[in-house]
Amino acid sequence: MPCVFSCFTICLIVTFLGLLYNHPMANYIVKTKTKENITTNILTGAQKLIHTLESVGVEYIFGYPGASVLPVYNELSHSKINHILCRHEQGAIHSAEGYARIKGKAGVVLVTSGPGFSNTMTGILNAYSDKTPLVVITGQAENLHNNEFQSADIINIAKSCTKKCYAVNNAAEIEMILNKAFLNSQKTPCGPVVVTVTKSVLESGINENISYKIRKEIKVEASHSCVLRAIETLKSAKRPLIIAGGGCRYIENELTEFAYLTHIPVVNTLMGKDSCSNISLGLIGQSGDKALNDYIEKSDVVLALGVRFSNKTTNNKKFLPNSKIISINAEKIVSDNVKLEKEFTGELEVILQQIIGVIKAKNILFDIKYDWLESIPQKYDLIKNDNKQDYIISLISEYSKKYNPIVSTDVGEHQISAVKNFRTKTSKKFLTSGGFGTMGYGLPSAIGAHFAQPNSLILNLTGDGSFQMNMQELGTVSEYNIPLKIFILNNSSLGMIETTQRKNYNNTYQSSLINPDFKKIAESYGIQGYTIRTTEELESALKEIFKYKKAVLLDIKI
Repeated sequence: MPCVFSCFTICLIVTFLGLLYNHPMANYIVKTKTKENITTNILTGAQKLIHTLESVGVEYIFGYPGASVLPVYNELSHSKINHILCRHEQGAIHSAEGYARIKGKAGVVLVTSGPGFSNTMTGILNAYSDKTPLVVITGQAENLHNNEFQSADIINIAKSCTKKCYAVNNAAEIEMILNKAFLNSQKTPCGPVVVTVTKSVLESGINENISYKIRKEIKVEASHSCVLRAIETLKSAKRPLIIAGGGCRYIENELTEFAYLTHIPVVNTLMGKDSCSNISLGLIGQSGDKALNDYIEKSDVVLALGVRFSNKTTNNKKFLPNSKIISINAEKIVSDNVKLEKEFTGELEVILQQIIGVIKAKNILFDIKYDWLESIPQKYDLIKNDNKQDYIISLISEYSKKYNPIVSTDVGEHQISAVKNFRTKTSKKFLTSGGFGTMGYGLPSAIGAHFAQPNSLILNLTGDGSFQMNMQELGTVSEYNIPLKIFILNNSSLGMIETTQRKNYNNTYQSSLINPDFKKIAESYGIQGYTIRTTEELESALKEIFKYKKAVLLDIKI
């Protein structure tokens, strides 16, 4: 009898527990327990790294795997973040640059230690020069002083050409350091930030809840009295001028509004091309139009917006010595070739909005229609000639204009021709390497631009020398079915170098190239290729290729 009672009792208890488990309160009990588990959950450093990247809104990572960062790649395979496998680490950096400049937020790169990192250096220098926000996450050897495999002192190598370098010493620091890295990279002036992390840190455990604080800097305006004096100086000018530099990239609306408010004519530097296509008279400086360079010498007051006054702009001589130059720039100007009347150092967007606000509030009228530059021709007279780069690029511009394409260039004669002759309708549509002049920038930056705006037509204008610097990225184009349109202006030489050699040295030593068949190379990657020898062949191709939802390469013999 006792045995029967015991069995009965056990059955009742089991039944009761079963009912309790199915009761709504049971769900509450389970959820509470799960919540408690989460608060004490232990993550690996790699998991924390990926969680942090997701939390700051990273959509794409451009990278190349290696042993020291494989824990990150393992976590990436379960992540909503898309990894783009580039064919070289320099290609990954330039792709992230293209993405950042079109998307308007930091591009992210992931590479391994040693040569994985060192292969990024050219791109990092390029991003630093052109103020492009990047976060570069790189593996690091465990011990730098024991001749360890793929060992390199990354922090000391990179610190001269980055905004900040961080070494993650333990997994608990990962979230804080990554948040600081993104904040620093996107803070004016923008630029690349490097974060190094060892495999042991990526594999070690960390409590999920770590508290920390990051202080965000307040945007500082210029003083009201200085703004008033600057406005008065501009208003009293007889021949005022606005020079738009690379710092204007994300302030197209403010720049356009200010130009229309004041009626002051606008010219641009090489890096300023992308901010003022609709209102600028053209390119000035070393590669600019000679007539325009001569005319701006007559200006009496100049407002320089986001201009660094590099030798490419000043042409290695005293720049506009008879003009009063007012500069607004993210950094203090360091140039022996320019004398500034007034310098505002700060965030260009904030200060220009402040100036516009004062003009409107006080109803300050710039009622003179300045016409002193109206005699400058705004369009080049191009002769139909199979071998003229200006004509070829203007033709590509004309046939593609209805698509409002994004354009990337490499460095060389085709680059300068594109700046002068390719007409973009809106800002953030023109990618080029300005301050560092990096050959091989064009193709990978176009890849990054595609992921920033996948529905836009992307054109890569390049030369045969530049294209061969990173043409392995055709593999990336093919793998991800990126519908780029690639135009190689092929003169079988390093054209700009050869021109300089002829002019200054009466010699063309080592500037000629024996090139491969670019059409066959494209086809080997599954990309449609054309060889173009005449204007008629080019026009025939241009009538068709922009309709294709696939990659196309044109080898244009010039």
